Amino acid sequence: MGLKPPLRVAGCGPGDPDLVTPATRAAAQEAQCLAGAPRLLALFPEAPGERLVLAGLEPFLQALDERVGRIRVTVLVSGDPGLASLAGTLRRRFGAAALRLLPGVSSVQLAFAAAGLDWLDARFIRAHAVLPPWDPTWTRHPGPLAILAGAEGAAGLAAELARARDGAVWRCERLGLPGQKVSRLQPAQLVREGCDPLSVLIVEGASV
Repeated sequence: MGLKPPLRVAGCGPGDPDLVTPATRAAAQEAQCLAGAPRLLALFPEAPGERLVLAGLEPFLQALDERVGRIRVTVLVSGDPGLASLAGTLRRRFGAAALRLLPGVSSVQLAFAAAGLDWLDARFIRAHAVLPPWDPTWTRHPGPLAILAGAEGAAGLAAELARARDGAVWRCERLGLPGQKVSRLQPAQLVREGCDPLSVLIVEGASV
């Protein structure tokens, strides 16, 4: 009996075809089943395999149950599979040993590059759907704080943290997509203007 084909989880970056890695493109081309959100599937019009559209999570996972381990399946995720992606759900469903992660360009990488900042000492705050509860250790962290925005109030959270360290915030919107904008703002201006739901907000570290 041959080895079961792994479930490949491939990072697609922000959605710009130029930022898709060769490894992810090869995994899409080789897949007998290519699965993911419609906008990610559209990045690979030449891929010949069956297409499984993510329209609802549980039906999507049930469809994967029927295919994983039997045929070559590649699941496409936005950004990098190691950062706030579907990979965690797939790991819990199928087990870590069944997965092969293919890294992609994340919005965090693009944000720090656009701001010209080092992110080695960054701390990440996930605020996609809802704001997380306030953590007092945030204000004591000396490095930058990267807020993965989307939730209502994310701009206000970034502004409050910036005030606590008497700094500014980089508002990085729609990274790698049409309409990308990167601005360095003071807290009051950020509160007035808010941010696009597809944003990374970087609160500068104490050393900036």
